[in-house]
Amino acid sequence: MSKNYEAILKSALSKYKNADATKREVLNVLSRYADLRPQSSPFVFNDGTEKQLLNLEGTIPVPYKGNNYNIPVCIWILDTHPYNPPMAYVRPTPVMQIKPNRYVDANGKVDLPYLREWKHGSSDLFTMIQILTVNFSDECPVFSRMAPPRPPVPYPAPGQPPYPTGQIGMPMPGSNPSFPTYPGGNPPYPPQGGGSSTNIQPPPYPASSYPNQNFGSYPPAYPAQQNAYSGSQPTPYPASYPYGSNPQTPYPAATSYPGTTPTVNNAVQSRPSTGTVTEAHIKASLLSAVEDKIRRRLKETFAQAQAEMDVLRKTQSELVAGKEKLERMISDLEREKTDVEENIKTLREKDNEVKEAVTKLENSGPLDIDEAVVTTTPLYRQLLNSFAEEQALEDAIYYLGEAIRKNVIDLDVFLKQVRELSRQQFMLRALIQKCREKAGLPQFS
Repeated sequence: MSKNYEAILKSALSKYKNADATKREVLNVLSRYADLRPQSSPFVFNDGTEKQLLNLEGTIPVPYKGNNYNIPVCIWILDTHPYNPPMAYVRPTPVMQIKPNRYVDANGKVDLPYLREWKHGSSDLFTMIQILTVNFSDECPVFSRMAPPRPPVPYPAPGQPPYPTGQIGMPMPGSNPSFPTYPGGNPPYPPQGGGSSTNIQPPPYPASSYPNQNFGSYPPAYPAQQNAYSGSQPTPYPASYPYGSNPQTPYPAATSYPGTTPTVNNAVQSRPSTGTVTEAHIKASLLSAVEDKIRRRLKETFAQAQAEMDVLRKTQSELVAGKEKLERMISDLEREKTDVEENIKTLREKDNEVKEAVTKLENSGPLDIDEAVVTTTPLYRQLLNSFAEEQALEDAIYYLGEAIRKNVIDLDVFLKQVRELSRQQFMLRALIQKCREKAGLPQFS
Protein backbone atom coordinates (compact mmCIF):
# COMPACT_ATOMS: atom_id res chain seq x y z
CA MET A 1 0.00 0.00 0.00
CA SER A 2 1.35 3.40 -0.93
CA LYS A 3 2.43 5.96 1.63
CA ASN A 4 -0.23 8.34 0.35
CA TYR A 5 -2.94 5.89 1.42
CA GLU A 6 -1.25 5.51 4.80
CA ALA A 7 -1.28 9.27 5.30
CA ILE A 8 -4.93 9.55 4.19
CA LEU A 9 -6.01 6.74 6.50
CA LYS A 10 -4.05 8.17 9.44
CA SER A 11 -5.71 11.56 8.99
CA ALA A 12 -9.21 10.21 8.25
CA LEU A 13 -9.23 7.74 11.15
CA SER A 14 -7.83 10.13 13.76
CA LYS A 15 -11.27 10.59 15.39
CA TYR A 16 -12.53 7.01 14.92
CA LYS A 17 -13.24 5.02 18.06
CA ASN A 18 -11.61 1.83 16.70
CA ALA A 19 -9.02 3.29 14.35
CA ASP A 20 -6.65 0.29 14.35
CA ALA A 21 -9.32 -2.30 13.54
CA THR A 22 -10.85 -0.07 10.86
CA LYS A 23 -7.44 0.60 9.30
CA ARG A 24 -6.68 -3.13 9.08
CA GLU A 25 -9.98 -3.81 7.29
CA VAL A 26 -9.54 -0.90 4.87
CA LEU A 27 -5.95 -1.88 4.02
CA ASN A 28 -7.11 -5.45 3.39
CA VAL A 29 -9.80 -4.18 0.99
CA LEU A 30 -7.41 -1.80 -0.80
CA SER A 31 -4.90 -4.62 -1.30
CA ARG A 32 -7.59 -6.72 -3.02
CA TYR A 33 -9.40 -3.99 -4.96
CA ALA A 34 -6.88 -1.67 -6.62
CA ASP A 35 -9.56 0.59 -8.17
CA LEU A 36 -10.92 1.67 -4.77
CA ARG A 37 -9.39 4.82 -3.32
CA PRO A 38 -9.77 6.10 0.25
CA GLN A 39 -10.65 9.69 0.96
CA SER A 40 -12.08 11.73 3.79
CA SER A 41 -15.22 13.72 2.96
CA PRO A 42 -17.99 15.46 4.92
CA PHE A 43 -21.21 13.49 5.33
CA VAL A 44 -24.47 15.34 6.07
CA PHE A 45 -27.27 13.50 7.82
CA ASN A 46 -30.97 14.20 7.42
CA ASP A 47 -31.11 16.27 10.59
CA GLY A 48 -28.33 18.54 9.31
CA THR A 49 -25.55 16.93 11.34
CA GLU A 50 -22.29 16.82 9.44
CA LYS A 51 -19.38 14.47 10.11
CA GLN A 52 -16.06 13.89 8.41
CA LEU A 53 -16.09 10.21 7.39
CA LEU A 54 -13.78 7.91 5.51
CA ASN A 55 -15.14 6.55 2.22
CA LEU A 56 -13.86 4.17 -0.45
CA GLU A 57 -14.76 5.36 -3.92
CA GLY A 58 -14.01 3.59 -7.19
CA THR A 59 -15.05 0.48 -9.06
CA ILE A 60 -15.31 -3.20 -8.25
CA PRO A 61 -15.06 -5.91 -10.94
CA VAL A 62 -18.32 -7.80 -11.47
CA PRO A 63 -18.77 -10.74 -13.87
CA TYR A 64 -22.11 -10.52 -15.65
CA LYS A 65 -23.30 -12.86 -18.42
CA GLY A 66 -19.79 -13.81 -19.53
CA ASN A 67 -18.33 -10.28 -19.44
CA ASN A 68 -16.53 -8.38 -16.70
CA TYR A 69 -17.78 -4.90 -15.83
CA ASN A 70 -16.44 -2.27 -13.45
CA ILE A 71 -19.35 -1.16 -11.29
CA PRO A 72 -18.78 2.28 -9.68
CA VAL A 73 -19.51 2.28 -5.97
CA CYS A 74 -18.94 4.47 -2.92
CA ILE A 75 -18.67 2.91 0.55
CA TRP A 76 -18.94 5.19 3.59
CA ILE A 77 -17.43 3.91 6.85
CA LEU A 78 -18.92 5.22 10.10
CA ASP A 79 -16.68 6.27 12.96
CA THR A 80 -18.20 3.46 15.06
CA HIS A 81 -16.91 0.80 12.67
CA PRO A 82 -16.73 -2.22 13.02
CA TYR A 83 -19.64 -2.17 15.48
CA ASN A 84 -21.94 -0.59 12.87
CA PRO A 85 -22.19 -1.53 9.18
CA PRO A 86 -20.88 0.68 6.39
CA MET A 87 -23.17 2.50 3.92
CA ALA A 88 -22.79 1.43 0.29
CA TYR A 89 -24.08 3.25 -2.81
CA VAL A 90 -23.92 2.64 -6.54
CA ARG A 91 -22.63 5.80 -8.26
CA PRO A 92 -23.43 5.66 -11.97
CA THR A 93 -21.63 7.86 -14.48
CA PRO A 94 -23.65 10.08 -16.85
CA VAL A 95 -23.67 7.33 -19.48
CA MET A 96 -25.19 4.82 -17.06
CA GLN A 97 -28.53 4.46 -15.39
CA ILE A 98 -29.43 2.58 -12.22
CA LYS A 99 -31.53 -0.52 -12.67
CA PRO A 100 -33.40 -1.12 -9.39
CA ASN A 101 -33.42 -4.67 -8.07
CA ARG A 102 -33.68 -6.52 -4.79
CA TYR A 103 -30.42 -5.06 -3.50
CA VAL A 104 -30.28 -1.56 -5.04
CA ASP A 105 -33.08 1.00 -5.07
CA ALA A 106 -33.70 3.65 -7.69
CA ASN A 107 -31.39 6.10 -5.91
CA GLY A 108 -28.41 3.71 -5.81
CA LYS A 109 -28.72 2.81 -2.13
CA VAL A 110 -27.49 -0.75 -1.46
CA ASP A 111 -29.55 -2.82 0.95
CA LEU A 112 -28.16 -6.29 1.76
CA PRO A 113 -29.22 -8.81 4.40
CA TYR A 114 -25.53 -8.94 5.34
CA LEU A 115 -25.68 -5.23 6.26
CA ARG A 116 -28.97 -5.58 8.16
CA GLU A 117 -27.56 -8.52 10.13
CA TRP A 118 -24.14 -6.92 10.69
CA LYS A 119 -22.45 -8.26 13.80
CA HIS A 120 -19.10 -7.23 15.24
CA GLY A 121 -16.59 -10.06 15.15
CA SER A 122 -18.23 -12.03 12.34
CA SER A 123 -18.81 -9.27 9.76
CA ASP A 124 -16.14 -7.30 7.93
CA LEU A 125 -15.72 -4.90 5.02
CA PHE A 126 -14.01 -7.31 2.61
CA THR A 127 -16.74 -9.97 2.97
CA MET A 128 -19.39 -7.30 2.39
CA ILE A 129 -17.77 -6.31 -0.93
CA GLN A 130 -17.53 -9.96 -1.98
CA ILE A 131 -21.24 -10.46 -1.27
CA LEU A 132 -21.91 -7.23 -3.17
CA THR A 133 -20.02 -8.64 -6.18
CA VAL A 134 -21.96 -11.91 -6.08
CA ASN A 135 -25.32 -10.12 -5.93
CA PHE A 136 -24.37 -7.69 -8.71
CA SER A 137 -23.26 -10.59 -10.92
CA ASP A 138 -26.77 -12.01 -10.55
CA GLU A 139 -28.61 -8.70 -10.98
CA CYS A 140 -26.52 -5.90 -12.48
CA PRO A 141 -27.44 -2.56 -10.82
CA VAL A 142 -26.58 -0.31 -13.82
CA PHE A 143 -26.98 -0.38 -17.59
CA SER A 144 -25.92 1.81 -20.45
CA ARG A 145 -28.28 4.56 -21.55
CA MET A 146 -26.40 5.24 -24.81
CA ALA A 147 -28.91 4.06 -27.42
CA PRO A 148 -27.88 3.53 -31.08
CA PRO A 149 -29.85 5.36 -33.76
CA ARG A 150 -33.07 3.68 -34.79
CA PRO A 151 -32.72 2.28 -38.32
CA PRO A 152 -35.38 3.20 -40.87
CA VAL A 153 -38.19 0.74 -41.45
CA PRO A 154 -38.51 -0.13 -45.15
CA TYR A 155 -41.89 -0.49 -46.73
CA PRO A 156 -42.88 -4.10 -47.40
CA ALA A 157 -42.75 -5.29 -50.96
CA PRO A 158 -45.96 -6.46 -52.62
CA GLY A 159 -46.84 -9.95 -51.49
CA GLN A 160 -44.81 -9.76 -48.30
CA PRO A 161 -46.40 -9.76 -44.85
CA PRO A 162 -46.77 -6.32 -43.23
CA TYR A 163 -43.86 -6.93 -40.83
CA PRO A 164 -40.60 -5.03 -40.84
CA THR A 165 -37.92 -6.99 -42.69
CA GLY A 166 -34.95 -4.81 -41.75
CA GLN A 167 -32.82 -5.10 -38.64
CA ILE A 168 -35.72 -4.44 -36.28
CA GLY A 169 -37.25 -7.65 -34.97
CA MET A 170 -40.80 -8.25 -33.92
CA PRO A 171 -41.18 -7.82 -30.14
CA MET A 172 -41.89 -10.99 -28.22
CA PRO A 173 -45.30 -11.47 -26.64
CA GLY A 174 -45.47 -10.01 -23.18
CA SER A 175 -42.73 -7.43 -23.82
CA ASN A 176 -43.15 -3.70 -24.00
CA PRO A 177 -43.90 -2.89 -27.67
CA SER A 178 -42.49 0.60 -27.32
CA PHE A 179 -38.95 -0.82 -26.99
CA PRO A 180 -38.03 -2.81 -30.11
CA THR A 181 -35.44 -5.57 -30.00
CA TYR A 182 -32.18 -5.44 -31.90
CA PRO A 183 -30.50 -8.57 -33.17
CA GLY A 184 -26.87 -9.15 -32.31
CA GLY A 185 -26.87 -7.04 -29.11
CA ASN A 186 -28.72 -6.05 -25.99
CA PRO A 187 -31.81 -3.85 -26.39
CA PRO A 188 -30.90 -0.20 -25.85
CA TYR A 189 -33.03 1.96 -23.59
CA PRO A 190 -33.75 5.64 -24.30
CA PRO A 191 -32.90 8.29 -21.68
CA GLN A 192 -35.54 8.56 -19.02
CA GLY A 193 -37.64 11.71 -19.12
CA GLY A 194 -37.12 12.23 -22.85
CA GLY A 195 -34.02 14.41 -22.40
CA SER A 196 -30.41 13.93 -23.33
CA SER A 197 -28.57 11.33 -21.34
CA THR A 198 -25.70 13.69 -20.59
CA ASN A 199 -27.96 16.28 -18.91
CA ILE A 200 -29.56 13.94 -16.42
CA GLN A 201 -28.16 14.43 -12.96
CA PRO A 202 -27.96 11.47 -10.60
CA PRO A 203 -30.36 11.58 -7.67
CA PRO A 204 -29.16 12.34 -4.18
CA TYR A 205 -28.29 9.55 -1.85
CA PRO A 206 -31.19 8.14 0.13
CA ALA A 207 -31.41 7.73 3.87
CA SER A 208 -28.77 5.48 5.33
CA SER A 209 -30.93 3.62 7.85
CA TYR A 210 -31.20 -0.08 7.19
CA PRO A 211 -34.28 -1.98 8.32
CA ASN A 212 -33.89 -3.54 11.75
CA GLN A 213 -30.38 -2.09 12.08
CA ASN A 214 -29.18 0.13 14.88
CA PHE A 215 -26.59 2.72 13.81
CA GLY A 216 -25.99 4.07 17.26
CA SER A 217 -26.55 7.80 17.41
CA TYR A 218 -26.57 8.46 13.66
CA PRO A 219 -29.83 9.54 11.94
CA PRO A 220 -30.54 8.76 8.26
CA ALA A 221 -27.93 10.46 6.12
CA TYR A 222 -27.12 12.09 2.76
CA PRO A 223 -23.58 12.66 1.52
CA ALA A 224 -22.58 16.31 1.55
CA GLN A 225 -21.79 16.48 -2.17
CA GLN A 226 -25.27 15.07 -2.95
CA ASN A 227 -27.34 17.02 -0.45
CA ALA A 228 -30.91 16.93 -1.67
CA TYR A 229 -31.73 20.05 -3.67
CA SER A 230 -30.57 22.77 -1.26
CA GLY A 231 -31.03 25.47 -3.88
CA SER A 232 -27.89 24.73 -5.87
CA GLN A 233 -27.36 22.24 -8.65
CA PRO A 234 -26.17 18.85 -7.26
CA THR A 235 -22.61 18.01 -8.18
CA PRO A 236 -22.74 15.72 -11.24
CA TYR A 237 -20.82 12.48 -11.43
CA PRO A 238 -17.62 12.42 -13.51
CA ALA A 239 -18.18 12.45 -17.24
CA SER A 240 -15.66 9.65 -17.82
CA TYR A 241 -15.49 6.12 -16.52
CA PRO A 242 -13.77 6.38 -13.15
CA TYR A 243 -10.49 4.84 -12.14
CA GLY A 244 -9.16 3.46 -15.40
CA SER A 245 -12.11 1.46 -16.64
CA ASN A 246 -12.38 1.04 -20.39
CA PRO A 247 -14.92 3.47 -21.94
CA GLN A 248 -15.17 1.20 -24.96
CA THR A 249 -16.65 -1.57 -22.81
CA PRO A 250 -20.31 -0.71 -22.43
CA TYR A 251 -22.20 -1.52 -19.28
CA PRO A 252 -24.81 -4.22 -19.74
CA ALA A 253 -28.07 -2.98 -21.17
CA ALA A 254 -31.16 -3.86 -19.23
CA THR A 255 -33.15 -6.72 -20.64
CA SER A 256 -36.38 -5.59 -19.03
CA TYR A 257 -37.92 -3.01 -16.81
CA PRO A 258 -39.12 -4.15 -13.39
CA GLY A 259 -42.40 -5.97 -13.69
CA THR A 260 -42.09 -6.86 -17.39
CA THR A 261 -41.03 -10.00 -19.24
CA PRO A 262 -37.62 -10.10 -20.96
CA THR A 263 -38.04 -9.21 -24.61
CA VAL A 264 -35.65 -11.72 -26.08
CA ASN A 265 -32.96 -14.05 -24.80
CA ASN A 266 -29.34 -14.17 -25.79
CA ALA A 267 -29.81 -17.19 -28.00
CA VAL A 268 -32.38 -15.37 -30.14
CA GLN A 269 -30.34 -12.17 -30.23
CA SER A 270 -27.32 -14.01 -31.58
CA ARG A 271 -29.31 -15.21 -34.59
CA PRO A 272 -30.02 -13.03 -37.59
CA SER A 273 -33.55 -11.66 -37.53
CA THR A 274 -36.02 -12.95 -40.09
CA GLY A 275 -38.58 -10.28 -39.26
CA THR A 276 -41.08 -12.75 -37.78
CA VAL A 277 -41.53 -14.58 -34.50
CA THR A 278 -40.89 -18.26 -35.03
CA GLU A 279 -41.29 -21.28 -32.80
CA ALA A 280 -37.53 -21.24 -32.27
CA HIS A 281 -37.79 -17.77 -30.78
CA ILE A 282 -40.60 -18.82 -28.45
CA LYS A 283 -38.79 -22.03 -27.48
CA ALA A 284 -35.56 -20.17 -26.80
CA SER A 285 -37.43 -17.57 -24.75
CA LEU A 286 -39.16 -20.26 -22.68
CA LEU A 287 -35.86 -22.10 -22.15
CA SER A 288 -34.23 -18.89 -21.03
CA ALA A 289 -37.08 -18.13 -18.61
CA VAL A 290 -36.95 -21.65 -17.18
CA GLU A 291 -33.17 -21.44 -16.92
CA ASP A 292 -33.36 -18.14 -15.03
CA LYS A 293 -36.02 -19.51 -12.70
CA ILE A 294 -34.00 -22.65 -11.98
CA ARG A 295 -30.89 -20.55 -11.45
CA ARG A 296 -32.70 -18.35 -8.95
CA ARG A 297 -34.06 -21.36 -7.08
CA LEU A 298 -30.65 -23.01 -7.05
CA LYS A 299 -29.12 -19.84 -5.70
CA GLU A 300 -31.78 -19.60 -2.97
CA THR A 301 -31.26 -23.26 -2.08
CA PHE A 302 -27.50 -22.80 -2.04
CA ALA A 303 -27.79 -19.68 0.13
CA GLN A 304 -30.07 -21.51 2.56
CA ALA A 305 -27.73 -24.52 2.69
CA GLN A 306 -24.76 -22.19 3.16
CA ALA A 307 -26.50 -20.46 6.07
CA GLU A 308 -27.31 -23.82 7.65
CA MET A 309 -23.71 -24.92 7.18
CA ASP A 310 -22.50 -21.72 8.83
CA VAL A 311 -24.79 -22.37 11.80
CA LEU A 312 -23.62 -25.99 12.02
CA ARG A 313 -20.00 -24.91 11.74
CA LYS A 314 -20.48 -22.39 14.53
CA THR A 315 -22.23 -25.03 16.64
CA GLN A 316 -19.35 -27.42 15.97
CA SER A 317 -16.79 -24.87 17.12
CA GLU A 318 -18.84 -24.21 20.27
CA LEU A 319 -19.09 -27.95 20.95
CA VAL A 320 -15.34 -28.40 20.47
CA ALA A 321 -14.66 -25.51 22.86
CA GLY A 322 -17.10 -27.02 25.35
CA LYS A 323 -15.40 -30.41 25.03
CA GLU A 324 -12.00 -28.88 25.78
CA LYS A 325 -13.47 -27.04 28.78
CA LEU A 326 -15.04 -30.25 30.10
CA GLU A 327 -11.74 -32.12 29.67
CA ARG A 328 -9.95 -29.41 31.65
CA MET A 329 -12.60 -29.60 34.38
CA ILE A 330 -12.31 -33.41 34.54
CA SER A 331 -8.52 -33.15 34.80
CA ASP A 332 -8.83 -30.62 37.64
CA LEU A 333 -11.34 -32.84 39.44
CA GLU A 334 -9.05 -35.87 39.11
CA ARG A 335 -6.16 -33.87 40.58
CA GLU A 336 -8.31 -32.60 43.45
CA LYS A 337 -9.57 -36.12 44.07
CA THR A 338 -5.97 -37.38 44.41
CA ASP A 339 -5.15 -34.56 46.86
CA VAL A 340 -8.25 -35.29 48.94
CA GLU A 341 -7.39 -39.01 49.11
CA GLU A 342 -3.87 -38.20 50.32
CA ASN A 343 -5.24 -35.79 52.95
CA ILE A 344 -7.71 -38.44 54.16
CA LYS A 345 -4.89 -40.95 54.47
CA THR A 346 -2.80 -38.48 56.52
CA LEU A 347 -5.76 -37.67 58.80
CA ARG A 348 -6.39 -41.36 59.44
CA GLU A 349 -2.75 -41.86 60.41
CA LYS A 350 -2.85 -38.89 62.82
CA ASP A 351 -6.14 -40.12 64.26
CA ASN A 352 -4.60 -43.52 65.00
CA GLU A 353 -1.64 -41.85 66.69
CA VAL A 354 -3.95 -39.75 68.90
CA LYS A 355 -6.00 -42.81 69.84
CA GLU A 356 -2.87 -44.73 70.80
CA ALA A 357 -1.64 -41.80 72.93
CA VAL A 358 -5.01 -41.56 74.71
CA THR A 359 -5.06 -45.30 75.39
CA LYS A 360 -1.53 -45.16 76.78
CA LEU A 361 -2.41 -42.27 79.08
CA GLU A 362 -5.55 -44.00 80.34
CA ASN A 363 -3.57 -47.14 81.23
CA SER A 364 -0.70 -45.29 82.94
CA GLY A 365 -2.66 -44.36 86.08
CA PRO A 366 -2.71 -40.94 87.87
CA LEU A 367 -0.56 -38.27 86.25
CA ASP A 368 1.86 -36.17 88.34
CA ILE A 369 1.89 -32.62 87.07
CA ASP A 370 5.50 -32.12 88.05
CA GLU A 371 6.53 -35.19 86.12
CA ALA A 372 4.41 -34.33 83.04
CA VAL A 373 7.10 -32.06 81.65
CA VAL A 374 10.43 -33.81 81.21
CA THR A 375 13.52 -31.91 80.11
CA THR A 376 16.30 -33.38 78.01
CA THR A 377 19.31 -31.87 79.87
CA PRO A 378 20.07 -30.66 83.44
CA LEU A 379 20.55 -27.12 82.14
CA TYR A 380 17.02 -27.04 80.77
CA ARG A 381 15.70 -28.59 84.03
CA GLN A 382 17.39 -25.85 86.07
CA LEU A 383 16.02 -23.20 83.70
CA LEU A 384 12.49 -24.64 83.95
CA ASN A 385 12.55 -24.86 87.77
CA SER A 386 13.94 -21.32 88.12
CA PHE A 387 11.30 -19.89 85.83
CA ALA A 388 8.48 -21.69 87.67
CA GLU A 389 9.75 -20.46 91.06
CA GLU A 390 10.14 -16.89 89.77
CA GLN A 391 6.55 -16.91 88.50
CA ALA A 392 5.36 -18.22 91.88
CA LEU A 393 7.13 -15.35 93.65
CA GLU A 394 5.47 -12.91 91.23
CA ASP A 395 2.06 -14.31 92.21
CA ALA A 396 2.93 -14.10 95.93
CA ILE A 397 3.87 -10.44 95.66
CA TYR A 398 0.60 -9.79 93.85
CA TYR A 399 -1.51 -11.42 96.53
CA LEU A 400 0.39 -9.54 99.29
CA GLY A 401 -0.60 -6.32 97.52
CA GLU A 402 -4.22 -7.45 97.53
CA ALA A 403 -4.00 -8.26 101.24
CA ILE A 404 -2.61 -4.82 102.21
CA ARG A 405 -5.28 -3.20 100.09
CA LYS A 406 -8.00 -5.05 101.99
CA ASN A 407 -6.31 -4.37 105.37
CA VAL A 408 -5.78 -8.05 106.00
CA ILE A 409 -2.12 -7.58 107.02
CA ASP A 410 -0.19 -4.74 108.48
CA LEU A 411 2.10 -2.50 106.56
CA ASP A 412 5.22 -3.66 108.38
CA VAL A 413 4.50 -7.29 107.57
CA PHE A 414 3.79 -6.39 103.94
CA LEU A 415 7.05 -4.50 103.50
CA LYS A 416 9.12 -7.20 105.17
CA GLN A 417 7.61 -10.02 103.03
CA VAL A 418 7.81 -8.06 99.80
CA ARG A 419 11.46 -7.17 100.42
CA GLU A 420 12.35 -10.81 101.01
CA LEU A 421 10.40 -12.10 98.02
CA SER A 422 11.83 -9.40 95.73
CA ARG A 423 15.36 -10.36 96.72
CA GLN A 424 14.66 -14.03 95.83
CA GLN A 425 12.98 -13.05 92.61
CA PHE A 426 15.99 -10.96 91.59
CA MET A 427 18.37 -13.85 92.14
CA LEU A 428 16.14 -16.24 90.20
CA ARG A 429 15.92 -13.86 87.23
CA ALA A 430 19.71 -13.50 87.18
CA LEU A 431 20.00 -17.31 87.19
CA ILE A 432 17.48 -17.57 84.31
CA GLN A 433 19.48 -15.10 82.23
CA LYS A 434 22.70 -17.09 82.72
CA CYS A 435 20.95 -20.38 81.86
CA ARG A 436 19.46 -18.97 78.68
CA GLU A 437 22.79 -17.50 77.66
CA LYS A 438 24.48 -20.87 78.28
CA ALA A 439 21.77 -22.73 76.29
CA GLY A 440 22.05 -20.27 73.33
CA LEU A 441 18.54 -18.91 73.82
CA PRO A 442 17.58 -15.24 73.36
CA GLN A 443 17.72 -13.00 76.40
CA PHE A 444 14.70 -12.97 78.67
CA SER A 445 12.91 -9.64 78.78
